[in-house]
Amino acid sequence: MLTLALSLALLVVVILVIVRRRHLTLLMGLGSLIAALLAMLWLQDLGLLPGSQGPLTHTRPLTLDDSHR
Repeated sequence: MLTLALSLALLVVVILVIVRRRHLTLLMGLGSLIAALLAMLWLQDLGLLPGSQGPLTHTRPLTLDDSHR
């Protein structure tokens, strides 16, 4: 649900950048923040972030967070 909401928010921001062409600095910063959040959620779902479990956890190199387990 969060991924869907963030995806829709990113779509709205991209449309605003294309249509309005005002406040580009603010809109591009907001779009980058939303895109980064989506990327973090995607990486967490795959298990590629330290401390997360997912289908690709075994391919991720061990980190200091992993050694505490």
